[in-house]
Amino acid sequence: MRRPTMTLHSGIVLAAALFAVFAAIAIGFSAPPFNSGDEAAHLDYAVTVWHGHLPVFEDGLTIDSTFGIIPPVQWVSQHPPLFYAVLAPVVGPLWDSGQHYHAVLAGRVLNAVFAGLTVLAAGWAARRVLPTRPGAASVAAVVVSLTSMFLLVGGAVYNDLPNVAFGALAIGVAATALRRGLSTRLVVLAAVVTAAGMLSRLTFAVFVVAVLVAVVCARGRGWWNGLVGKLVALVVVAAAPALAAGWFFLRNERVTGNIAGSQPEWAAAHLHRRQHGFVETVADPGFWTGVFSVFRGHFTLDVTWPWVLLVGPLLLAVVVAVVPALRRNGRVRPTAPRPTTTDPTTTDRTTADPVTVTGRRRRQDATDRVADVLVALMLVAVVVLVVFLQIRFTMQGGAAQARYGLPVVPVLAVVMAIGLSGFGRVLSPLLVTAWVAAAGYDWFAIVDLTGPAFHEPVTLTVSRVAVVLAIVALAAVLTLVWTASLRRSAVAPQPPTSDFPAVTA
Repeated sequence: MRRPTMTLHSGIVLAAALFAVFAAIAIGFSAPPFNSGDEAAHLDYAVTVWHGHLPVFEDGLTIDSTFGIIPPVQWVSQHPPLFYAVLAPVVGPLWDSGQHYHAVLAGRVLNAVFAGLTVLAAGWAARRVLPTRPGAASVAAVVVSLTSMFLLVGGAVYNDLPNVAFGALAIGVAATALRRGLSTRLVVLAAVVTAAGMLSRLTFAVFVVAVLVAVVCARGRGWWNGLVGKLVALVVVAAAPALAAGWFFLRNERVTGNIAGSQPEWAAAHLHRRQHGFVETVADPGFWTGVFSVFRGHFTLDVTWPWVLLVGPLLLAVVVAVVPALRRNGRVRPTAPRPTTTDPTTTDRTTADPVTVTGRRRRQDATDRVADVLVALMLVAVVVLVVFLQIRFTMQGGAAQARYGLPVVPVLAVVMAIGLSGFGRVLSPLLVTAWVAAAGYDWFAIVDLTGPAFHEPVTLTVSRVAVVLAIVALAAVLTLVWTASLRRSAVAPQPPTSDFPAVTA
């Protein structure tokens, strides 16, 4: 009974990841190249890395394009180079050979693949955050995959998605440490994730802090969970990102005067951006609607219904939290092992004695409740810190864009998934179906299938095929959601017991 249910939840995550890939490709092939100065700057960074050096803000772009918007300076040069190093061998040769439009499309396809990998990472993290709610964990991956701003970024050449993916993995690592304690594999995974994350964006520092705090608060047995083990883990996890990315931020300090590599004076003089006070920023409704409008897609500001996609599930999660009967909905708990023999000389008495089993279960329940609180506090802290960094950025003249809210989407998706999946075997899949239909329309409204986006008619064919495949993947998501919900039984699957899951969910 356990394996079919777990396979279904894993299938939901995989189908959601495939949807994200095809949906992002449909957007990328239906949009004109370099329709923003940011995309041109990101691709230029990759080409520059292909040529063996890093970009410089004042030098501007090294690529010479006959199409799109080209910024006057290299205004993404402050970002670490991991994303661009992956992109470079794909787009660099194409650009150098004169296939400029094909280089843009190749970069968009690669970023669409990043979108799919990010959904897998979000599904894995949600399973670690919600080990007793496999249904909600898989729905969290679906929520991420249908976030319109996430798909818009996945259909363009932007460097946001690795930051989101590694942020989700960091959340999963931290939640695992808080729930089960440290192990050698988990410490290694934490070091790899934090190192790679800091090579994606500076704001990933929030997730590094979350992992370090989780290491300190980890509860478990074994050497790693003792004082010396935790100290060693702290050194390893802190040293990994410092060694991997520290050199780049020192370069930013040397070149621009600050580790963030920002250029507020230039922005004020040429982009007419002014600095704001803290109170002015947080009191501005435009800041909040800008950062959290991750479901707005291509709709104008006066269209308000996409906000229901975000706010509705969050409110449902509140209902689930305050109603005891709903709190138990969709939860699973491991069953106590039964003795395989009645021979009193071979029976495990701690297993067979009901009083002992009850006592152990109560202690485990108390431990789980403490872990639940710690994980919840960690998620709240991550959201607060990410938003605070965005407030600081806006105070210095930066724009409050929905792209900058993407790092908290995997966290919000967990809460939204609890709201969508916490109302029973029939009502929950109905809610998920309604939400997926609305969010799917939000995505479909972005795609332009009326004609080629540029001078190559084949791009229209690719977009149409990608839309069909995306819809098929979405149908698979809903089919699996319904099947998993209706097959839910009182005997539930075990929470994950390994630092590395056998399947992506």
